[in-house]
Amino acid sequence: MQMQDLENEVEFLLRAALRKCGRLHDAEDLTQETLLAAVTYLAKGGEIRDGRAWLLTVLSRKFNDRLRQKYRMPTVSVGELPDVPDERSDERSDEAEQVRRAVAYLAGTYREVIVRHYLKGQSVEQIAKDLRIPEGTVKSRLHLGREQLKKGYTEMENTETYAEQSYDPIRLNLHNSGLPGLNGEPYCLLETDLLAQNVLWYAYPHPATAAQISRALGVPTAYVEPVLRKLTDGELMKQVGNRFYTDFMISTVEDREKYVPAQKQFVHDNFPLFRRRLEDCLRILRAQAFYDRLSPDARNGLELYAVFHALDYGTFNAIGNAFHAEQRCPERPNGGRWIAFGDVLPRNFDHTAHPDLYTHAYSGERGAKFDGFAGNGSVELRIYGADGFPCLYYSSSPDYAFAPQHSLSDVEVMKLLYLIHTDTPPEQVGVDPAYLGALPHLTACKLFREENGKPVVNLPVLTKEEANFLWNVCGDATRSLTNDLLDPLADFLRGKAQKIPAHLDSVPLQKQYLNASSAILFATVRECMAQGVLYDGHYDDDSNGVNQPPCPMVLVIEK
Repeated sequence: MQMQDLENEVEFLLRAALRKCGRLHDAEDLTQETLLAAVTYLAKGGEIRDGRAWLLTVLSRKFNDRLRQKYRMPTVSVGELPDVPDERSDERSDEAEQVRRAVAYLAGTYREVIVRHYLKGQSVEQIAKDLRIPEGTVKSRLHLGREQLKKGYTEMENTETYAEQSYDPIRLNLHNSGLPGLNGEPYCLLETDLLAQNVLWYAYPHPATAAQISRALGVPTAYVEPVLRKLTDGELMKQVGNRFYTDFMISTVEDREKYVPAQKQFVHDNFPLFRRRLEDCLRILRAQAFYDRLSPDARNGLELYAVFHALDYGTFNAIGNAFHAEQRCPERPNGGRWIAFGDVLPRNFDHTAHPDLYTHAYSGERGAKFDGFAGNGSVELRIYGADGFPCLYYSSSPDYAFAPQHSLSDVEVMKLLYLIHTDTPPEQVGVDPAYLGALPHLTACKLFREENGKPVVNLPVLTKEEANFLWNVCGDATRSLTNDLLDPLADFLRGKAQKIPAHLDSVPLQKQYLNASSAILFATVRECMAQGVLYDGHYDDDSNGVNQPPCPMVLVIEK
């Protein structure tokens, strides 16, 4: 008897079980236990010569075991029966557990019919009716499912089928360029979902089936399949046939820090080029009336924002022009237009062991904007993340017990800045008064300062006209840097693109050169401070807030 023969014996076994049990429910349970014992025995290479006699012997043994358990009688073996797993009704048998585990890792198409037929005792006819598919399709899936089950059972005994991620999961940080979706896509597709992060990392180097991913991560396929659907629908993965792959570039720590020393040297060698354009930009801004009305922190923050803006877009555009490549953000679900990219970290990663990498990290420009805010004009917040400085972060703090996950979104920060600057009641701008509890931490982060016992916005607040002037000046510096950097940056970057999987064709060239150019910004900022182009606040000296840098951000209010 082979596994494919078992489906023909279900009705025979059920009738025999009914004669012994007298009740349909008990008979169905007894039939399922007998079939599971047969599957286990065959999967381990056992041979069944007289099929029905063998099955009836096992069924009788299990029925007697049930009686003994019910009346607490001892088990006595009589005669020689093949080495069949003696699984108790409490399902404690290791071998039966392996079979169930193998079933759990089957793809959904096959798992559905295997469970219905062998574990729930449904007939082929009933399964076909329930699933609205031909009986021939049911039989075909049962056959293929049994073959996969036998193969999977064998693989379960080989610990090498489990990837390291099954016991030591990674953490995947997701970033994006462009416009997020209405619900914060693509970031909201991962957030704290450790399983989704590890699915993406496993399916990055090569396409894999749901069953392969499940076995590698040690998670039943039934739990992996919804994650695959979510990531595929959200366009972080693609499906080709029955295989899935991650559809964006992921960088390791080694990828990210490989060219940092070379970038620092590039900035040092070419600093006169950077200096000329940035000094022109800052000289124009310092001559404006709106610059004079700002506090010292706000002036420094404005200058940092302008330098970040010119360097960020200048190097980005130079790469595109040098290699004749344009980065376009495709339309995504839920109104987004974005390109995702990520970096992967081991679970117990030690940031302090990689100082060069993390002292040159920054996040590109992002923002929040409302038109007709609080019944007035527009309000907009433009932000760069100066992550390379060991500074306090305004977005999160243990003091934010009133906020979800102890963090504030850019939108909530913008609302707080607006209501303090305009002296507007919290309810008028849709701010929970509890969020005012963030003011002490935001003051330590230099977003606010205290005057006469009251909080005052401590970053540049500009009118729309003033902001447009700022962005025009930054745009001129960006264009000049783009032209000046074109040839030297092309020579520097040649041969430094990150290697990506051969099947991955959606990664723009700018992203492939990301880790060979991302340290240029902070290397230039520090060189500017060392040579007096920017104010040197000794921001690298500590992280206790004493030398806290101002945030490179601008609040724009149009009345």
